[in-house]
Amino acid sequence: MNTFVRMCGYYNASVVVVFLTPGVLAALGVKLPHSPMWVWLPALLGLFAGIVLLLSASDLRRYGSFPYYNGIIRVVFVVAAFSMDFGGSAGQFMTLVAIGDIPLAVGCIVGIPWVTGRTPLQLLTNRGT
Repeated sequence: MNTFVRMCGYYNASVVVVFLTPGVLAALGVKLPHSPMWVWLPALLGLFAGIVLLLSASDLRRYGSFPYYNGIIRVVFVVAAFSMDFGGSAGQFMTLVAIGDIPLAVGCIVGIPWVTGRTPLQLLTNRGT
């Protein structure tokens, strides 16, 4: 599971690289927003999540709540991406990101309780360590 959580962190990092490399988003069909802030803000939030996941992978018994919450956040993103048609408005790349988030979300939501021996409620409240 440590490797899986690291993969989640690297997945975030790869999306950040795509967001911040000049010309890549446009090449992928993503319509750039009026302000660069709307490119940098999600990239920095994704970078923070990626760093937290990479650090959490070192000790899942202690830091398992972080990847568990990240799994929930990924589910919320997937639901939002498809219900608000991010692919149609922002570009097909966002659909691909959402599809990639599905197995990562399920893996974290199912795998973290199993590996840590903590219930979802214990993970949500960071108890039972």
